[in-house]
Amino acid sequence: MSATPAGPTTITRTATPEDLLELARQSPAAVAVHDKKAWLGLFADRHVVEDPVGGRPVLGGLYDRRSHVRGGEPLARFWDTFIAPNDIRFHVENVDIVSGLDVVRDVTIETRLGGGVVAKAPMHLLYETTLDDGAPRIRRIAAHWEVAPMFAQVAGIDRAKLGVAAAMSARMLRLQGLGGSLAFGLAVRSVGERGKQAVRRLVESAQRGDRTALDLLGGRAVADVTKLIAAGDAVTATCTVDGAHAVLFCYLDRKTMQVTRAVVYA
Repeated sequence: MSATPAGPTTITRTATPEDLLELARQSPAAVAVHDKKAWLGLFADRHVVEDPVGGRPVLGGLYDRRSHVRGGEPLARFWDTFIAPNDIRFHVENVDIVSGLDVVRDVTIETRLGGGVVAKAPMHLLYETTLDDGAPRIRRIAAHWEVAPMFAQVAGIDRAKLGVAAAMSARMLRLQGLGGSLAFGLAVRSVGERGKQAVRRLVESAQRGDRTALDLLGGRAVADVTKLIAAGDAVTATCTVDGAHAVLFCYLDRKTMQVTRAVVYA
C-alpha cells in the first residue's frame, strides 16, 4: 500500500483594512527604534523596494550575486546603508488610504544624518501587500520622493556636511557596490517639471469634461492638486475627490511625456 504525500497546508484569510494599516505603520515604527529584525519581518519572501522610485529597486527572494543565495540579503543591505546610520522620522500630513490590498501614505520624511545635518523630503508612499502563510506582509514599497532637493540639503562645504557626504559615499560603495551607488545618483533623472505639467493638463482636461482624460482618471473628479512629486517615470500628487483627501499616481511615457496610466487612491 503506497502513501500519498501530504501537500502543503494552505492557510486562507482576508486581511482587514485595519490589518493593512497596522502593517504599513509598523514600518516607520521599526525604523524609529532601529529594530532591523522587526522591519525585515514585515516583508513577504519575494518583495520589491523602490526607494526612491527611479533608482535601482531592491529585489528580495531572487538570487543575490553578493551573498550567493536567495533571500533577504539585499533588503538587509538597504537597511544598513540608508536606515541604520540615521535618525528617520515620519511626519504624516493626511489620513492614510486603504484601497484593496494597497496602503497609501502622504508624509514628509525627516532624516537626521549626524553632525546636525537634517534633510526633509515630501513623499507619497505606496505599500502593496500580500498574504504570506495567511499573514499580511509587504510585497512592494514605492517611495515617491525627489532626489535632487534632498541632495541640495546635504551638499555644502562646511565640516558637518562634508563628513556626512564622505561617510555616505563610503558606506554606499561598501554595501551597494559601484553600480548601486551610481544607480542611486541617477535617480535624479525623473520626468521632472514636464511630467508635472502633463499631470496638471490631464486633471484640467478632465475638469473640462474631456472623456479621454476622465477615463484615464477612472471617472474620478480629481481636484485641488498640490504637492506634485516627480520620481522616475511617475508623478504623484495630493488631491481631493468629492472633497475628500486622495492621492493621484500617474505614470508617463518618458519619450512623449504623456500620461499612460493613472491611479486615484481615495
